[in-house]
Amino acid sequence: MDFDPDRDAARIETAIKTKGVDEQTIIDVLTKRTYSQRREIAFAYEKRAKKDMISALKGALSGSLETVILGLMKSTPQFDASEIRGSIKGAGTDEETLIEVLCSRSNDELVEIKKVYKELFKKELEKDVAGDTSGNFAKLLLALVQVRFVSALFEAGVMIKGTDVPTWISIMSERSVPHLQKVFQRYKSYSPYDMQESIVKEVKGDLQKSFLVLVKCFENKQLFFANKLNEAMKGKGAKEKIVTRIIVSRCEVDLKKICSQYKTNFGQSLQKTIMEHTKGDYQKALLSLCGPEE
Repeated sequence: MDFDPDRDAARIETAIKTKGVDEQTIIDVLTKRTYSQRREIAFAYEKRAKKDMISALKGALSGSLETVILGLMKSTPQFDASEIRGSIKGAGTDEETLIEVLCSRSNDELVEIKKVYKELFKKELEKDVAGDTSGNFAKLLLALVQVRFVSALFEAGVMIKGTDVPTWISIMSERSVPHLQKVFQRYKSYSPYDMQESIVKEVKGDLQKSFLVLVKCFENKQLFFANKLNEAMKGKGAKEKIVTRIIVSRCEVDLKKICSQYKTNFGQSLQKTIMEHTKGDYQKALLSLCGPEE
């Protein structure tokens, strides 16, 4: 069936007006479209219903399903920018979100996020991050956000002379993946520990967590997300905030690859894990975004 924004908009309008709301139709339409198609649907909806589709969805949905659907109405950089803003606004910083988003995005993605952050919140991302974090952790995040390329190629050996944190920061924020992979390989030949073990030994706290996310993402980004999803769905229930953030932010980037990495690593599909740990319309939306098991 060809994409028809007017038909989709009509379906959504009916679904919202239905007594008790027809969540299934909303899920079917919006999780099966790309972001640019969802924009077209919203435009068609506004022409039809004379009101804003996002506000209408907000009014019709609630809980985790609402979070997923409203997340899908943002572009990937808008969603990331909103997650960062949410993690530094208000009392206390949600370091875990901040680390996950800033340390797992590529340079190009970060450039886009910075631009969108300014458009959405009328503030510079650097300033907000600097105002909300401190010490070497802040320096690392700022180096990432400034997407600062360090031209001097460091010998892997420099990392061994005690904790030369500024050097580590400049190496990690260089972010040229092929170069870093070479550095990590050479590092192994210099040091009895691999990179992750060395980080655990040498640095602590949020800085350690950030370095570990960076290294894991350089080594295999899809595996990093697969592990995070697995951890978020251990035991009873699921850490829905993390599950939602990863699936929504990666659905148009590399979610298919994350699904196959998950299966390789954990011996069962991500879809099956989602079915075991989530329920209701929220589960349906996540499964629809992941697509059928391969």
